[in-house]
Amino acid sequence: MKIRAALASDAQSIADIHTTSWRNTYQNALTAQYLSDVVPQERNEVWASRLDMPKPNQHVVVAEQDGEILGFACVYAAENSKWGSYLDNLHVRKAHQSKGIGKSLLIEVSRWCHQQEPIGGLCLLVNQENVKAQAFYKSAGARNAHESVWNAPDGSVVPTYWFVWDKIGSLVENG
Repeated sequence: MKIRAALASDAQSIADIHTTSWRNTYQNALTAQYLSDVVPQERNEVWASRLDMPKPNQHVVVAEQDGEILGFACVYAAENSKWGSYLDNLHVRKAHQSKGIGKSLLIEVSRWCHQQEPIGGLCLLVNQENVKAQAFYKSAGARNAHESVWNAPDGSVVPTYWFVWDKIGSLVENG
């Protein structure tokens, strides 16, 4: 397996992983109609746009093995004024979870963020029902810093937590 920067040609694979992940993870948070009818096209558009016209502070990486993308991560350096860089996405195909791929992706985007802003931290939102993701981030050294909500694209209001690494350097060093 190798971790590499995402290419525009990866947009469809990334969108497929993202769609499947949302369908598996957000069944109780988002409407069934939105997950089945809207998410596939919406994620295709999001990833085509993100990879064709990336924001200056955006970094997307993929985990690839034998030409297949197994997972991806998307981060925005110095995006959050309180906690630093923002991990917007980290998704791994279900069949490849719990094999270290998520941790490798997390470490890779952390290294990049640390180069962009060495003194900053890293944060992300996690669905309060997603205890598996919470355990993953805690095991990687994050702390649950704050309750919040995600105003989802389908109009749902999803209870979330902000998970934070106060110093991204500690995540990079301990990775």
